[in-house]
Amino acid sequence: MADTRRLFFALWPTPGLRDHIYKRCRRVVRAAGGKPVPANNYHLTLAFLGNVAAELYPRILDAAAAVVPPAGEFSLDRIGYWPKSRILWLGTSEPVAELARVSIELWDRLEPLGLSRDARAFRAHLTLARKVNRAPMTAAPDRPLRWALRGFVLVESITDPKGARYTVAAAFPAGSCPEP
Repeated sequence: MADTRRLFFALWPTPGLRDHIYKRCRRVVRAAGGKPVPANNYHLTLAFLGNVAAELYPRILDAAAAVVPPAGEFSLDRIGYWPKSRILWLGTSEPVAELARVSIELWDRLEPLGLSRDARAFRAHLTLARKVNRAPMTAAPDRPLRWALRGFVLVESITDPKGARYTVAAAFPAGSCPEP
């Protein structure tokens, strides 16, 4: 597609949380095999937009600016494996209503722009590895990892010969007041 950007909205971990996730999950990732996601690419997707026309970018920013950013915190306390897609993930054992709300609100504002909502229900998870060979031996990290909600970001995915590289294109911090 000519003049497009590959975009998604996500929670972006702080460097400290990213390091904790990496250190606490690396043994499970190694044991499961597959291709580990680089720690710099860790995120929790709220809305995957895919390849979108570059001219939509300002309207996407306006739509996101009208969404109330998430507040509070949640725990990453479950390790799972999706055999069909061969993905090892870290997520929540219970749904996080605040994250589901933001995902739904984002899509409610993005669909009028012609973007298509994923038919699958929102599941809060962070991908640890792809092309995984076997299910993990454990279903939980040694102790839950707390994630303080500081808002959300718009991320651009750029693919080069070394793989995907994610760059934060815009931030929507908690405490920011959307226009009425």
